[in-house]
Amino acid sequence: MFPPINCLAYDFNPYSDNISVKQKKPLNIVFCALRYENASYFYTDIAGLARLFKTTTPFKEFSIFKFWNLVVSDKEASETFKFTQDFPPLRIREDFLKDIQTKVGGECKLVILDDKGFVSCAELSRADRSSLIILGREEYASGGDFAKGFLHELGHSFGLRDECVNCLQRSSSGYPNCASSPEEAQKWWGGLVKKGDRVGFISGCCGNKNYIRPTIASLMNDFRRADDFGPVNEKYLRSELESLAEGEE
Repeated sequence: MFPPINCLAYDFNPYSDNISVKQKKPLNIVFCALRYENASYFYTDIAGLARLFKTTTPFKEFSIFKFWNLVVSDKEASETFKFTQDFPPLRIREDFLKDIQTKVGGECKLVILDDKGFVSCAELSRADRSSLIILGREEYASGGDFAKGFLHELGHSFGLRDECVNCLQRSSSGYPNCASSPEEAQKWWGGLVKKGDRVGFISGCCGNKNYIRPTIASLMNDFRRADDFGPVNEKYLRSELESLAEGEE
């Protein structure tokens, strides 16, 4: 067990270009730099992620998000993070996230930007719960792919499953976007099928060709070729965010 630490001593600040938050308890997204040789590269990366986030449906419809920057020294990083050969590729101290929650005053999504990493992943969670996202910068060929990869992993942290057939990491089916049968898919999103050609009952999801997904392409499938989450996922995300926004002033 690691001894307690206090992240208040780190370079921890609100993002300089924050969205105007109208929420008493905002949804905090904390970007943490890992293995960046120059902090300016980290801030440039954050700007790219935030720019796409703010223009993506349904996130652009809400003013409940607050972004934070967290930069740790090499010494602090060695005491806080541990690289593994397993999945996920990075483990963090249990008290680290709790200290961050204290700083931001509530739940948060902790996004580790690993400049030397090759693997990205996220905990399957909900919008109102704290969870971990890891982005391996070396996995992405361009800044655009990096930003869309962030949205893909963020989707997981809000409860969306992979919509790929040949996923490296297989997982169980589940609401809202990976049904175990056509009957389940009809129950979950059948009402949207008639509203547009994009929504249907497509074979393959969560690494299982027998599962059913709602769209041929979305950010939860091949994010490099997709530009949005698709109607079914957007409806789900909007519902999650509306629940959080009920406390807006």
